Amino acid sequence: MRSFFNGILIIISTLIIAPVCTLSAFVPVYGERLFFFWARLWCLIITAGCGVKVRGELPPSGTIDWKKPHVYISNHQSHYDVPSIMRVVPSDIRFLTKKELSHVPIFGWALRAAGFIFVDRKRRTDAFRSIETAAADLVKKGHSIVVFPEGTRSPDGRLQAFKKGGFHLAIMTNAVIVPIGVTGTINVQSKNSCGVKPGNVVVRVGTPILASAYGKERIAELIADVHDAVQKLIG
Repeated sequence: MRSFFNGILIIISTLIIAPVCTLSAFVPVYGERLFFFWARLWCLIITAGCGVKVRGELPPSGTIDWKKPHVYISNHQSHYDVPSIMRVVPSDIRFLTKKELSHVPIFGWALRAAGFIFVDRKRRTDAFRSIETAAADLVKKGHSIVVFPEGTRSPDGRLQAFKKGGFHLAIMTNAVIVPIGVTGTINVQSKNSCGVKPGNVVVRVGTPILASAYGKERIAELIADVHDAVQKLIG
């Protein structure tokens, strides 16, 4: 029964806030700030309102300059990773997300208006073009991007192999990679479930890793090091 009411809350809050987010993104000067205000409010509603307690663990003050662009690399257990990360990370972050979400009425429009990057996982060439677009956006506007390099949600919570896309993005832009480990979201909403259950979520943000110190020649080593860092964060 709780799962049913949680579903109703998510639908209603999305139908109300998503159009507001979309319209606010076009407001001159303050559009971006307004969008993320409403986006974070939505994240608060669909977590706290559904009995999901989100706790963040950040590195010591001064370790990360939140105003500078970063590529955040996170594990992926659930749809609830996104609102949980947005509640913890103080940067205005975009996500590399699957192209199918761009076609969702209202919700997809809001994501597109905010500059989220849609990746067509079925077409490798289009996927790389999307990454190049994200890279240009990152450099020109100073945006930070969250990447789920596993490519899909883990069915059992264990960390899967990483794909190269997000790491190419970091190397192309000389951006700093920040590892993130999310735990507990799989118990809130697993990969094969539509229902949302109350639960405890922890988002741990790790120590930055300089992608420029590796370069294209050592991308495999970079992927391995970031994979190990995320694994330590999720335990």
